[in-house]
Amino acid sequence: MEDNGNFEKGRDDGFTQANTYQNTQQNLAQMQSQSTESASGFAIAGMVCGILSIVCCCAWYISGILGILGLVFSIMVLVKKIPGRGLAIAGVICASIGIILAIGLLVFALSVDRGISSMSPSEWRSLLDSIESME
Repeated sequence: MEDNGNFEKGRDDGFTQANTYQNTQQNLAQMQSQSTESASGFAIAGMVCGILSIVCCCAWYISGILGILGLVFSIMVLVKKIPGRGLAIAGVICASIGIILAIGLLVFALSVDRGISSMSPSEWRSLLDSIESME
């Protein structure tokens, strides 16, 4: 009989099975509504374009275009406050890195192109000799 009394006392405290079940259902519903807010297509596209701009950095023209697209898509998500903020931030970072790599590769290619075309054969030999002496 005392156990039954303790059980009844627990019900008075608000710890009944029905209340606990209700609270659990409400918490699950809140968690599901938060997790079902999927990222927008722009956030995903921004991140994918940003990653591809890094991967394609050897082709500076492709990397530059993908980087710019990734930045545009990601910034649109951040400005309009669309779900997918984390992906958009990752897209901005990856796209920025891709653009920097593309610009760096373009500058390097232009400097090497101008440097190679203006070198005489004797300068080539001295350059090759200095490289061989490093080994």
